[in-house]
Amino acid sequence: MKIDIDSIKKGGQNTLDLNFALDLNTIDYYGDVMNLISPVDVNGKIYVIDDRLYINLSITADMQADCSRCLEPFTYSFKSSVNAEFVHESLSNQNGEEPDEDIIYYRESTVDLDELIKENMIMNIPMKLVCHKGCKGLCSNCGEKIEGHSCDCEIQESKEEYLDPRLAKLKELLEQD
Repeated sequence: MKIDIDSIKKGGQNTLDLNFALDLNTIDYYGDVMNLISPVDVNGKIYVIDDRLYINLSITADMQADCSRCLEPFTYSFKSSVNAEFVHESLSNQNGEEPDEDIIYYRESTVDLDELIKENMIMNIPMKLVCHKGCKGLCSNCGEKIEGHSCDCEIQESKEEYLDPRLAKLKELLEQD
């Protein structure tokens, strides 16, 4: 969605309420493609103070994800907020200072919010998505889903009993000391 800043200023308004749906099908999340089940709902306000534009947005969306523990697909309810400051690039170097990294500079009198929203979504998706807190994941021996399924593997009662064969030589070296 593109916002025309000049029209907000000319209308004598200092604020503009936003309520729109951004129609995205997928988000490229560091090589993983995440499908969005519903449009991205965006609600918020834009404040214009002098030549600065302040944006406060609330973003919600439902996306299809794979659980990081059990690899089963599930629906993840994404929620985030955006607080950003836009400044015209002609004002960026008035004092000869370095440009501030927290400020977004724009050229024309319009600001495109789509890229800001996509970037915010990518930055705020958790690295490990889990279908629910109690997900037990997969059996480390056979790869079968632990929850709701049974495998024929012997479950080790104590972690001390089980020794990864790749670390057996290291254990021998530690016992020598």
